[in-house]
Amino acid sequence: MKESMNFSRRWIVVTGASSGLGKAIATLLASEHQANLILVARRLEKLEELKHTLEKKHSIQCKTIAADLSDISNIERMFRESIQNEEVYGVVLNAGITYFGEHQQLPWDQFEQLLATNVSGIVKAVELYLPYLTEKSQGGGIMLVSSVAGLLPVPYQAAYSGSKAFITHYGLALNEELKGDNVSLTVFSPGGIATEMTHSSGLAAQFEGSAVLQSPEQCAAEAINAMESRRALYVPGWLNRLQVFGARLLPRSLLIFSAGKIYRKALAAKRNSQ
Repeated sequence: MKESMNFSRRWIVVTGASSGLGKAIATLLASEHQANLILVARRLEKLEELKHTLEKKHSIQCKTIAADLSDISNIERMFRESIQNEEVYGVVLNAGITYFGEHQQLPWDQFEQLLATNVSGIVKAVELYLPYLTEKSQGGGIMLVSSVAGLLPVPYQAAYSGSKAFITHYGLALNEELKGDNVSLTVFSPGGIATEMTHSSGLAAQFEGSAVLQSPEQCAAEAINAMESRRALYVPGWLNRLQVFGARLLPRSLLIFSAGKIYRKALAAKRNSQ
């Protein structure tokens, strides 16, 4: 059995680090584990602000890399820059985008960007970092941030749900292939989180203030624990775990019907708020 990961004074890459879950994960890695961080997102000013805060408050080191992770060349640059002067120990692939609405209203270019960010970009990053971590043989690991939507089909988030289903199955299959190697891969599958992405998509209009949405801080703590203990798959939150367990017992058609009713109401609330 592989030993637990130890993040202290190790360099960890966190994508999507400028806000939401990624920012919360980076903050907890710095404050609770004294990890050094390579912060990646599109908005450099947000990354620099977080870098300054974490270095000042927690006496750790940070680097920032501005990158659009829907662009393969940006992912290749992120990899090169992240390992240029530091020895990377862990990688949290958290960056992702969603679409909430009727699938037939999703523009093709927006779908391609979703696919590039949520699927192709993740696979390319794993393709680059996994051989590196294996060669370093320091017991490092990768965490893929998927979603409960990758385990349960979600109407009105059809493309997002499908992209996360790919990541979930890809990650779990790859985890099995890595059983004999000195590196691990964790799939972390949260449900709704009260983040900027949730607000901008319109989902918060229906779910804000309910048990459906976890705080980024709660979710981040469970994510780090799952990665540290090298869990193959982890679903945070009792309500999310209950849903996944129920999916084993109930007909899939009933689950999709129930989700459709809930998200139809959420979509109506979004339209009424506009």
